Order: sequence, then C-alpha cells, then structure tokens
Amino acid sequence: MSEEVMTMTEPRPAKQRGAGSGATDAALLFDEPGPRGRILITIGSVVAVLGIVALVAAGLYQLSLSGQLDYPKWRYFLGQSVVSQLLEAAGTTLTLGGVAAVFTFPLGIALGWLRLLDNRPIRWLIGIWIDAMRAVPMLLLIYFFQLVVPSLVGGSYFWMLVLPIIMCTSATTAEVFRSGVRALDRGQTEAAWALGMSPSLTMRLILAPQALRLMLPTLITQMVTIIKGTTLAYALFYADLLYGGAQIIGQAKKDVHLSVFFQGYVIIAVLYIIVNWSLGVLARYIESRTR
Repeated sequence: MSEEVMTMTEPRPAKQRGAGSGATDAALLFDEPGPRGRILITIGSVVAVLGIVALVAAGLYQLSLSGQLDYPKWRYFLGQSVVSQLLEAAGTTLTLGGVAAVFTFPLGIALGWLRLLDNRPIRWLIGIWIDAMRAVPMLLLIYFFQLVVPSLVGGSYFWMLVLPIIMCTSATTAEVFRSGVRALDRGQTEAAWALGMSPSLTMRLILAPQALRLMLPTLITQMVTIIKGTTLAYALFYADLLYGGAQIIGQAKKDVHLSVFFQGYVIIAVLYIIVNWSLGVLARYIESRTR
C-alpha cells in the first residue's frame, strides 16, 4: 500500500529544454501560437515584406522619373580627382576621430576614477563637470571655441573641433567606467581591504582592470559617437568627410553643370555606414572574446 501511495505521489518529471524540444525563452514568456496563429503570423510577415518592397520600388521609381538614377550623375564620383578628394576628406574624419579617442578614453577613465573617491569635494566637483558636459550640446561648445577662445588664447580649427568632442564624450566614458566598477562584486573590495590594500591600490590592481574588460566593447561603440561628432566640423567649414562632400557637390554644379546633391550625400552616408558598421563588428567580436 505504501509503495502505491509513493508511486502516486511522485512528482511529475519536468520537461527538459533540450535541442529537440523546441522550447525557447519566448515560449516561457508568451503562449505558443496554435496552427491558426502561426498562419496569421506568416500572412502578416508576408504582407509586411511586400509592403516594404512596394515602398522601396515606389521610391526608386520616383527617383528614376526625376533623373536621380541616371548613370552620369553617379559616374561623376568615379573620377580620379573626386575619389581622391573623398579619400582625403575621409582621412581627415578618421584623424579627428582617432585623436579625439586617444584623449577621450584616458580622460574619461580618470574622471570616473576621481568620482569614485571618498573625498567628497573632489567627487562633487567632478560630478558637476560630468553632468554639465553631458547636458551641454556639443555644437554649443564648438561655437564657444570658435567665437570666444581664439580671442583669448588662439588655436587652430582642428583643436576647436577636437576639444569639444573630448569634453562631451569623456563625460559619458566616465559614467561608463563608474558603472562598470559598481557592477563588480563588492566582496572583492572588502577582501582587498581586509588584506591591507589601500583604496587606490585596490582600484588599480583589482577593480579597474575588470571594469575596463567589461566596458571595452562600450568604449569601441563610443568611437561611433566620436566619428558622428566629427560631422560638426561642417559648422567650422573644416574639410572633413561631410564638408568635403558638400564641396564636391558644389564643384560638380559649377564646373560641369551637374546636380549631384542626392548622389553625393548618399555616397557620404554609405562611407559613414561602412566606418561605423566596421566599429560595431569589432565591438561585437571583442565582446564575444571577453565573455
């Protein structure tokens, strides 16, 4: 009798989430659609894809009617001089972004480190600076460096653009570093202090290396923000990729009486997409390697 009771009261075995079971995280959150639901989802997906294709086709048709897809307008950007100008402008953009990154990341880490100190006045002052730089538009800082700073200390247009980028993005980097340190297990800090390590030594040898490892993909993603920030060079008439492209468009209108406004900005956008997509791929690769 007891054996029968034990047999009847045994818990039902849990379903295993094996490779062949078909269980997914979505199945745990939502009800699994039945046959009718799957049919409706399929129909909706097909309709959405057809709608997108129709919109793209309509847009291309309108562009064709207006002559924007004519080959001579695109062929203009295959000229040797035009390609050289685009590559030179792209090199300027990468130089601006590279120099800004070289200063941004160490400064941001230093600011984040200082904001974690136990010294309240320093932590308070650094907090005000970081919050201010995160709140002020970068373009406003560029105008400040363009209109005010030259009358005081002088300076080149290169640094008038790079310094505002450094000031704004380093503040964001500081918050990323501070969040990375706070995400670490508090027990590591307590164990280090119990061994007699000072707070600065604990940060330098234990916390900072782990935080940098965690935030490395985010730092690379910050490069995308820096590269996009260089487009504000247009306000200083500095020959970056955006301003250089605008000059090429004006040159085509003046020299060969060819309107390539649409084509020029499409090519510029594609170049930015290539650069930023490459940085995104690098960030995902490093993230997969550091897990």
